[in-house]
This record gives sequence, C-alpha cells and structure tokens, in this order.
Amino acid sequence: MTMKTVLVTELKGFANPVIARRLKDAGAWVIGCDPSITADGKEEGVETVAWGSPADVMARAVARFGGKLDAIVISSAMPAPRIKVEDLTVDVLTPYFVRLAAESLAFAGAAVRAMRPRKAGRIVFGSSSGPIGGIPGFAAYASARAAINGVVRTLALEVASDGISVNAVAANFIQTETYYPKALLNDPVKGPKLLSRVPMGRLGEAEEVAALVEMLALGDSGFVSGQVIPISGAWC
Repeated sequence: MTMKTVLVTELKGFANPVIARRLKDAGAWVIGCDPSITADGKEEGVETVAWGSPADVMARAVARFGGKLDAIVISSAMPAPRIKVEDLTVDVLTPYFVRLAAESLAFAGAAVRAMRPRKAGRIVFGSSSGPIGGIPGFAAYASARAAINGVVRTLALEVASDGISVNAVAANFIQTETYYPKALLNDPVKGPKLLSRVPMGRLGEAEEVAALVEMLALGDSGFVSGQVIPISGAWC
C-alpha cells in the first residue's frame, strides 16, 4: 500500500505536534511547516519545510512528496486575549483574519491545486467551536474562526466532484499551553471555575483532537465532507 502524504501547517501550535506524531505513527509521511521554522530539516522526528507563502510551502512540500499530496491539516493558532467590543478596530482585527482565516484559505487553495489532478484528497481545518457556543469578550478571535467554519461547506461543494473532502475540527476546552495552560487549570480559583463551564467536567486532551483529525485525514471517511465537527466536551 502506498504511504499517505500529509502536510501539517503550524507544526508547533495548539495540538499540532501531537497531531503530526499521531499521523506519522499511523503510517503517513508527514511534513510540517511553522512560522518559526526557517530552514528545511526535522522537528521532533517530523520532516519540515521552511516557512513562506502558502503557495511556496506547498510547492516545496509536494516536491519532496514526489508530487503527491493526500491530505493537509491546516491549523493556525494564536493567543486569544479578551478584548472588549468597544476596543475593536480594523488594526486590532486584521491580524486575526490574516493568520486564522486568510492564510488558512490560501493553504487550502494551494492544496486543491495539488490534489485536483489526482482526483482525491482530504482538507482538514483546525478551527474552534468558540464562535458556535459563543464566548463574550473574544469577538476578534471568534469572528476569524467563524470565517473558516462558515466557508467549509462552500469549499466542500466546490471540490466534491474532484474527490476532495473538506471538513473542520472545531475544538474548545482542550488543554494546551496556547489556550488553556496547566497553570490556569491548577489555579485553585480559576481552575474549578473553568471546569464548571464544561459539561463533561474536564478539559479535553490534544490526543483526542488528533484522533478525530486522523480519522478525517487518513481514515475511511472520504464520504464525510462539508462538516464542522465540534470537540468540546458537549459544550456545543
């Protein structure tokens, strides 16, 4: 059986290190990229290509894959501080939309160009369930994530005839140092308050996100497309 090829963007963000490792352990040939990676090489056992424009990163990764891209996991991550709505300006909002929405869509477009000739492929966005359930004070972050959640079905319909699926994993309340660090969870006041908001009474693990991503990227799930799948302990 031919080894599946997968590009993972933002290798060092959110649950992405765990996702990349799980895909590799499942037998996939994984290449990662990240804004902090400035030269081709390896990071924690995963092959990497230097950061650049989505089209450039894609071209170099696909070349290394020998021209074959089976899946891409597009998972941009950035801190999400609380910002009052009256403090939102174009300058405040722009970085969120550039990083979380525009950049992600550009990676998707570059992936489709690589996948269409083979009439097959999987696109998995790492997104958030925040804009689904709603969290007051996080309009900047939620609106950018909502842009990706909102475009999944449109993209899925556009590329369905080419055998390409498009889905999003919409996570929240996952214990990672990017969003819910251990220091917050261990705080005697803030920790219990945080867990009280999660119906399951605990934070999710990066491995649980990785398992869902693996199913969508590598599993027998090619007929699943156009879906935004929350993983948030029944919060939404």
